Amino acid sequence: MRSKLAVEEDKSSSSPFATDRVYDMLTNSGHILIPRGDENFVLIFTFAPLCGARSMKNILNFLIEVNKLKEMPRTGWVLMDVKNPETVADHTFRMAILSWLLAKKKKLNIKRAILVALFHDLCEVYAGDITTLLYHPGLMGEKDAEKRKKIEMKWSRLSRTEKEKIGKTKFKIEKEALLKLTDFLRPNLKKEILSLWLDYEKGASKEGRFIKEINSVETLVQSIEYFGPKEQIGGTTWWESTEEIAEDPLLLDFLKIVQKKFYGPKYKKFFEQIFGQVLQRDKKDKDLENILGFLLEVGKLKRLPRLYWILRGVKTPETVAGHIFTLTIMAWVLGKETNLNMEKLLKMALCHEISAVYTGDSTPYDRILPKDRKARGEILKKMVRLSREKKEEIFFKDYQQEKKTLEKLTSKLPPPLKNEMLHLWKEYRTKSSPEGHFLSQLNVSAVLLQTLLYEKEDNNFFAAPIWEWAFENIDHPQVLLLLKEMKSRFYG
Repeated sequence: MRSKLAVEEDKSSSSPFATDRVYDMLTNSGHILIPRGDENFVLIFTFAPLCGARSMKNILNFLIEVNKLKEMPRTGWVLMDVKNPETVADHTFRMAILSWLLAKKKKLNIKRAILVALFHDLCEVYAGDITTLLYHPGLMGEKDAEKRKKIEMKWSRLSRTEKEKIGKTKFKIEKEALLKLTDFLRPNLKKEILSLWLDYEKGASKEGRFIKEINSVETLVQSIEYFGPKEQIGGTTWWESTEEIAEDPLLLDFLKIVQKKFYGPKYKKFFEQIFGQVLQRDKKDKDLENILGFLLEVGKLKRLPRLYWILRGVKTPETVAGHIFTLTIMAWVLGKETNLNMEKLLKMALCHEISAVYTGDSTPYDRILPKDRKARGEILKKMVRLSREKKEEIFFKDYQQEKKTLEKLTSKLPPPLKNEMLHLWKEYRTKSSPEGHFLSQLNVSAVLLQTLLYEKEDNNFFAAPIWEWAFENIDHPQVLLLLKEMKSRFYG
């Protein structure tokens, strides 16, 4: 059911609506007042929500807490002195992508695989990123950086008894943290998140066991990207932990491809010892090679800050990968309130902006901003006003460029995967399906939420242009209710 929308003109010269801050134009009576040139318009709406106001309040609380994962660096990389390491959200983004691609190849339940990956580290909002290294007897309390690094590079060679003790402690801390986090949500949502997390921890299903192993594989790939394949620097140290966990034949084949790409014949004997067999090229290697190549490319989004936040002067802006993580979480929690295809929605969220690998992140502002810093600052306080013709021109140009780069990015993937990603992206950009229309509005609300969080930290950060953008583009009752809740939460 859709919301009723009507527009009325207010020609009162004494109207209080002419304020610079759009959020001041929101009233508790369900009117949104928006200036249009010399005239003021009142957007009158009545919500027909599928979930109550209290439920939406709890959903917003949950989203705000989960958003913290975009600012939480992974502990292992911090201990290894990696500069600007990936966040938990960045890691989860690529892990979800890899889970989709390999679960499809393995004919597993793709929706479940993506959700297990998406939820596997949510507990870290409160528990923090707990790595086994922190429990190493030699590392605890060691302040000397060189001695600490030597211990880290040898991995945590602990006895089985010690590992089981650490595992029980870690599990207890993380379960309590997840229960605290999901306490915001309705019982059905809380139950599903907890169930999928337990599946990841205990391996209750094929998907749970598979994603647990994928977590180790993604971390291994990231370690090689950071340190290179040299054993004395990094890379092979992560093979030890991966070898302990990875058992699935498909993932063992994938690890052979990683070995071949990064290590070559020099390390052949070492990896034959790990895999327990002679490494030979297989016909199926080509697909896995291309999936690895794709994975390495989308991994660049972990290091790509969103351009709009840079233009607005945010010191540590979210990455494109972090934004995709947030949107995918939102797609699940709010998509549950609709009759939309959830698997399609999750996949669409994961691939909606991956073309930025080659195009870079863009905004309407970067086409019109002057070089003068002061003049640029004034423009950024307002929403860009363009004619319908200009908007269509920009959309068509962006669409063609993104389509071309997405075709390049997915060109070597197995044809079914390539075609699926291109089709999902097209539906999102053109809003040509119910899922595409809904996700495009969720994307706007995700940007607005991040804006409000930045505004809360910095009084000089204006959210007004994003509010106006949201009002102009959102009409779905669930997303409108989320906007109303944002207004109440951040402005009272």
